Amino acid sequence: MVTPVTGSTSHMEAFSVETDIPGGPQAAWRAREIARRELEHRVAGPLVDDVALLLTELVANGVRHGGGVEGTELRIRLESRPPALHVEVVNPDHALVRIGPRDPDLDGGGGLGLHIVDRVSNRWGVRDGPPVAVWFELDALL
Repeated sequence: MVTPVTGSTSHMEAFSVETDIPGGPQAAWRAREIARRELEHRVAGPLVDDVALLLTELVANGVRHGGGVEGTELRIRLESRPPALHVEVVNPDHALVRIGPRDPDLDGGGGLGLHIVDRVSNRWGVRDGPPVAVWFELDALL
């Protein structure tokens, strides 16, 4: 269930949306759809596309490396933090794992996600857990 929290300031609408999504192979798609639905009337279209791309990468990493398998849930958060949009994915795995970019594996696939997040976002980081959360921010007039 999506839990919106809204308010207003003199410059922009403040909002925070948190929801749990089922882990497994459809998790990234579900997260992308929620982000598009929640952001389409709040931020400019190109920003929605960037969020969808970066959120896909973080959720895919959460499924692959953070325990987000079927039968678990990942938590996503979309929040205005002027002058930025803050997006966070909380992994279900309570193990302490090292999260960071790795060398891309162009033959076997993988290793590009956090490089993409680094290039497209204005800031990103890891909130150590457990549970571990990976976040990014995009500067924008919200």
